[in-house]
Amino acid sequence: MRWLFGDGNKPRAPVVVALLVLLNALVLRIADPPGIARLRDFAFDNFQRLKPREMPADMPVRIVDIDEASLAAYGQWPWPRTRLAELVDKLTGAGAAVIAFDVVFAEPDRSSLPVIAKSLPDALQDSDLRRTMEALPDNDEVFAEAIARSTVVTGFAFDPYAKGRAPRREWGVAHNSGEKDTLSVEQLIRQFIPQQTGVVPTLKILEEAAKGNGAVTTQIEGAIVRHVPMLFRLAGQRDEDLYPALSIEALRTVQEATTYLVRWSGAQGFESFGARTGVGSIRVGKVDIHTDAFGRMTLYDSGHRDSRFVSAKDVIDGTVAPDKIEANIVFLGTSAVGLKDLRNTPLQDSVPGVEIHAQLVEQMLTQTFLERPDYADGAEFLYLAGIGLAFVLLLPRLSAVSMGLVAVGFVGVGIVAPWIAFAQARLLFDPIYPSATLAAIYISGSALSFARAERDRREIRGAFGMYLSPDVVEQLARNPKLLQLGGEMREITVMFTDVRGFTRISEQFDPQGLTRFMNRFLTPMTDLILSHRGTIDKYMGDAIMAFWNAPLPVEGHAMRACESALGMQAQLQKLNMEWKAEAEAEGRAHIPVSIGIGLNTGAASVGNFGSDQRFTYSCLGDEVNLASRLEGQCKTYGVGIIIGDNTCRQVPDFASLELDLVMVKGKTEPERIHVLLGDNQVRQSAAYEALASAQAEFLVLYRAGRFIEAQQAIEACVAAAEAAGWKQGYYDMMRERVDRLAEDAPTDWNGVYVAKEK
Repeated sequence: MRWLFGDGNKPRAPVVVALLVLLNALVLRIADPPGIARLRDFAFDNFQRLKPREMPADMPVRIVDIDEASLAAYGQWPWPRTRLAELVDKLTGAGAAVIAFDVVFAEPDRSSLPVIAKSLPDALQDSDLRRTMEALPDNDEVFAEAIARSTVVTGFAFDPYAKGRAPRREWGVAHNSGEKDTLSVEQLIRQFIPQQTGVVPTLKILEEAAKGNGAVTTQIEGAIVRHVPMLFRLAGQRDEDLYPALSIEALRTVQEATTYLVRWSGAQGFESFGARTGVGSIRVGKVDIHTDAFGRMTLYDSGHRDSRFVSAKDVIDGTVAPDKIEANIVFLGTSAVGLKDLRNTPLQDSVPGVEIHAQLVEQMLTQTFLERPDYADGAEFLYLAGIGLAFVLLLPRLSAVSMGLVAVGFVGVGIVAPWIAFAQARLLFDPIYPSATLAAIYISGSALSFARAERDRREIRGAFGMYLSPDVVEQLARNPKLLQLGGEMREITVMFTDVRGFTRISEQFDPQGLTRFMNRFLTPMTDLILSHRGTIDKYMGDAIMAFWNAPLPVEGHAMRACESALGMQAQLQKLNMEWKAEAEAEGRAHIPVSIGIGLNTGAASVGNFGSDQRFTYSCLGDEVNLASRLEGQCKTYGVGIIIGDNTCRQVPDFASLELDLVMVKGKTEPERIHVLLGDNQVRQSAAYEALASAQAEFLVLYRAGRFIEAQQAIEACVAAAEAAGWKQGYYDMMRERVDRLAEDAPTDWNGVYVAKEK
């Protein structure tokens, strides 16, 4: 489980968040709310825009259009039914196979002369004119006679507020359910066939003359026509009394079939994900119509085609080409804007509603169906679960760039595979939800990783900003892996500093003045350490502890530490001059400030030390303790900077002198200590060479126990030190020590001084 917990025992937050996103997405996919269905529809619409249905040139489906030209030639709609009777006769004479009206003739024709006769003035109520008018044929009767002479399908519309009678039925419905179905046919119908609560029928006289009767309703959900039910139920009627759509009824009528065969499909697995019993297909005559579980046929839009349309004016005028009508299934409807029979389809807006019926019949005849398989929901769920889990597993293992490439690849597969299924097999698989989920997993995980990285950078800046140089802090913030926390063994150079006589100095200040004094002292000293890439460990009153080569490697760390120490002593001289001038101006005595600096190089443990509640980044080890002891010996030996032998060996270009072999507190072996005098320029001077030679001769005599000769050698060293400008108290201290040793003449002398103080 390292992929989840990493090297610690806390879960990786990006992985946990990614898992939560995936689980929520899977739960939401099972629930499949309308919003997700709309996303699928949006994707499928775009598939159709990329690859519309191709319409064969010889397709025997036409639309006789009551267009603007027809209205201009024969007057506003509604036309007298006698005009429509003429239109039907013309179409019948031209050889139309069937004429389907995408019009509901719900009311009697008010332009019929018998109807007008009833509205004549009272003076004409008993006139020959009225009797003549009443004796003439009713327009609806004329229209019905024309319908009876032809093969016509009338239309009715569903309206939830209508109270009309049930439409006339010209068909029967048979059912073929699977052996494994546990629901009765009646239950299946109630569950899967959409029910309508009201209907607007065509006049009974026209219905009875027609060979078929179908629903002109295409839009029962949403603003875009995507799925058109082929069969409907009507509230108040028997469940088994189903009513067909105009398109499928036209196909039944032209085949002279008498029955619709509904084939019910049993569950194909994945029942929890929507693939369940429902309508599998509807057979009418010799044609199988593939539908979804609710008996809806999915519109595969070809887009508007002018070749489908024939103007009603041309039919009435007799100018239409014979092949445009002969043996064709003819739908009669309108494209005129004012008649408001316009619909939106996946490919375009404001399409004449009659064109949707025509397209559905074209699909039936060419057997071109868009289908969402029964197993689609389950397959999409398993794909999302499998790919999503793989994605989550890879999230902590790959870099941000690699994970981005994997995300693009997975999302690409999630889009391309459904497209191939659509383009090659006309199968509908969701390209959006799985891809969007993977994108959400990637974005959430990456965002959290980014936030976490930013938090780590802020913590690093906060933790080290007061102790490291700004460039080092930025380097750590950009690459936190460079920081090994928790106790790493590393060679470092450690510095301890302390102000000599701080108690006496502090007595001349009040608390505020002492704070200002210390800030004035510590600030430039800290700047020097940081400018040489040192790390401030802590401030201990007037003392500073710092180290080099951690948390980041610092090349030449011993050299940088020595440069800092020399710079601090030089800076202190400037401060003393300023403090002296200020003391004289204030009329008080100036107490010179001096510091001792101890430097040592060696292996130490660096990292976070402390407790769970509070910790600090520091260093521990014998070499660290030695650096502290060396700082303490600055007072004993009367020098400003003492460096350990390890440090001295790493800075051969610096001017240094060996001071002594000393057994410091807490050590069992003597340490060779050195005073740091200056940089390479000082080392190259003749005065330093003379001093180093005199000092070496003195130490040989001193350690050999030849104290009388050592006393004489000290005087030569003092002269050489004065010539070199070194005026510290080392030789005064050594003169007193050698004098005592000369008097005591110890028999166990081994050249090692045992320190009495830390």
